[in-house]
Amino acid sequence: MNNKILLSVGITLLLATGATTWWYFIPTPDDVGNSRGAKVETRSMDLHALQSQAPEKMRGKEAARLLSDPRVKTYLSRERNKQALDAYFNHGDSSLSDEEVWQLIESIESEGRVMAYEALALKLAWLERNSVSAQAFEQAASDLVERYQRKSQQNTAAYDPYEAVPGFAEYKQREAQIVLEVQGMTHFPGGISKQEYLRRRLQEAREKAYSGQNNQ
Repeated sequence: MNNKILLSVGITLLLATGATTWWYFIPTPDDVGNSRGAKVETRSMDLHALQSQAPEKMRGKEAARLLSDPRVKTYLSRERNKQALDAYFNHGDSSLSDEEVWQLIESIESEGRVMAYEALALKLAWLERNSVSAQAFEQAASDLVERYQRKSQQNTAAYDPYEAVPGFAEYKQREAQIVLEVQGMTHFPGGISKQEYLRRRLQEAREKAYSGQNNQ
């Protein structure tokens, strides 16, 4: 097994035994925005406490109301997904089939519930579990890693800060002017060094470029 696969498998083992994989169950920005007045309902729902503090009728009505809330349904669905993946990878048992587990990983990745490297780690663990031989696993794992690397490179190449970052183009133009200006100077205010003077000028240019865009 080459170093690339060893590194990938190491990430897999780390995520399979730790809690980092499960960050995708944290509420999304929409969840948070919609639940500022109901955090107890979405993240700290405690039906046992509810049962101990209310009469029988109120308990039933309140529990039904909580369970019917779309945010609670989403939360419980994510919890079920978490438990299913944990059972599959860490305990060798799950209510989901191998194919359903793969589709679940694909789904939570497409929803942005896990980082790309976390989804890759889960998929590598899935391949290791379902490959017919060590050789088959190494080949499939190598192909998967290369596919993710190509995707990462494509995403990086597609990112253009001149278009994506307001004020970036203005700053880069001003940056070139400042560098040329400072290179021709021999004395600097307050006796500071050329490097410090250049740093301050560039910092001012950045603040002006970006704040100017933000105030539009």
